[in-house]
Amino acid sequence: MTSPISVDDLTMAHPVYTLSLTAAQRCTLEWLTFNGALYAPLAADPEEIAKDCGNSVSTVYEALNRLTALRLVQRDGPEYRVNPRFFFAQNPELAQLVLEALQAPDVEPDERAQQPRRTSPADARRRREVRPVS
Repeated sequence: MTSPISVDDLTMAHPVYTLSLTAAQRCTLEWLTFNGALYAPLAADPEEIAKDCGNSVSTVYEALNRLTALRLVQRDGPEYRVNPRFFFAQNPELAQLVLEALQAPDVEPDERAQQPRRTSPADARRRREVRPVS
């Protein structure tokens, strides 16, 4: 039998403030998070990150290397993805919401949900009329 998952299981064992991140590393991590690397791998251009963060390109490369070494960021070729544990460490209330969603029972459709959707007479007329786009 497995033990129940807790918020601590979704977050990081070492808080971000204990990692001694530089301003460039924090800015690079924030840039990746803001641009969607939390949800899907992102092909990050270090020159664009450097321009947006006000750093040199070499500083961004160093920041990406350190973030990858710390496993705050996962790298697959030219694509980077932010570790979800970092996000949940920053947002423990969302981690709690995820845990509650995982433990909640599934929604069961009833008999009425199986019936076709009823439409009003006005809806039915609208669907029959083809209106030109002007």
